[in-house]
Amino acid sequence: MSARLLTLAFVSAVVVGCGGPVPQTWENTFAGDGPDLFVEDDDLVCLSDPRWTEVDGSRIWNPLGAQDRAVDHARQKNLGAYPIGTVIQLFPDEVSVKRGRGFSPETNDWEFLIVDVSTGSSIITARGTTEIRNVGGTCIGCHGGAEPFDYACFTNSGCGSLPFFIDTNVVPDEEDPRCR
Repeated sequence: MSARLLTLAFVSAVVVGCGGPVPQTWENTFAGDGPDLFVEDDDLVCLSDPRWTEVDGSRIWNPLGAQDRAVDHARQKNLGAYPIGTVIQLFPDEVSVKRGRGFSPETNDWEFLIVDVSTGSSIITARGTTEIRNVGGTCIGCHGGAEPFDYACFTNSGCGSLPFFIDTNVVPDEEDPRCR
């Protein structure tokens, strides 16, 4: 069992023992007038769901009609911005969402979400831009090196390596409680 899975199991046990996370009502802070994607708990499903396309271990989904463009962008590691509405997940509990133009100049309009999946459903517990963090630091702290790739890591050399104890080979049916 990977260290990440053990950590998730431990956190899940603590959370379940304490009653679990409570869904929150999040305010959409997008102030633009163009297209945008505001993700809510129920939008995030098992990583083996057919709406996701796997690219280099990450899952890609674009519910705004740009699935093929988003997947092509990820596969070719094109320079330039992902289409608005692209959702990327490597781990079940961390999500990147390409929001509308002007949402966050510091992150090129990416919003980062922390998601509790311990109950078998998704509950967003944190969302934001430069302040969102996990045990490794801020999301943008890791993704910042991939700025030429629109902050998406995949197999480009922009992002630093994850610590040795974090396995990036996620098997959804084994490691994503939403798939059970």
